[in-house]
Amino acid sequence: MKNRKKQFLKIGIAVLVIAVAGTVAGVVRYRIDNRFDLTVGGHTISKDEYVNCMKSVEYDTKMQIQQDYDAVYEDGFWEKKYDGKYGYEILTENTVEQLKYVHAVYDLAKECGDVSDSSYKALEKRWKDENAKRSEKVEKGEVVYGLKEYTFQLYLQYEMSTLKEKYCNDDTREGMELTEDEVLEYYNSREWIFGDSEENADLETARIAVERELREKKYDIIITQRETDSQVDGNMADVNRFTLKNIE
Repeated sequence: MKNRKKQFLKIGIAVLVIAVAGTVAGVVRYRIDNRFDLTVGGHTISKDEYVNCMKSVEYDTKMQIQQDYDAVYEDGFWEKKYDGKYGYEILTENTVEQLKYVHAVYDLAKECGDVSDSSYKALEKRWKDENAKRSEKVEKGEVVYGLKEYTFQLYLQYEMSTLKEKYCNDDTREGMELTEDEVLEYYNSREWIFGDSEENADLETARIAVERELREKKYDIIITQRETDSQVDGNMADVNRFTLKNIE
């Protein structure tokens, strides 16, 4: 009887040890899968910001891979290798590039006084506040222009477009003061056809469009330079793992 009790005790201890070991292994695996450390342009990127940005480039990345590598979108698409890189690694690269672009836009906007805070948290708050205003108008039966509610991705596009327009409309800002030689050179770079006319418009007719397009291109150059100068730090193996786990 005593021997049998000892055997049961040993079995119980063994089962307990296995259970504890399994739990510890699961916790370790969970922590490894969820490790995330990424800094872009001096901004610490949160998991929420990364996932939202990743979603905004996921479709375009899928199309990029399909077109560049004649790939078929099917099960395991993101875990296949394309020219030495896994699909999810390409998605990580595109997400980081988009983060560099977004922060370049908002850092410039902050320097110009167009936003008081260039952080993701501030952007998220503006998005939620805008949706709350629209929801309140809907409840009151008031007219709502545009969408009744923005997704985060749509709000981001809308706000960045607004910031670009505001910058380009102010000729006192860096790069926005145009010389007549610049305007003439850009006008001569292509044809300017408006409406049903088949003839190239003269400079004075096309001037507003020429100057607007030229300023937008100069703005894009400023942002591109800021992206190039933006430093990226973090454990990219962990970021790649996080990307794969969060692909829908």
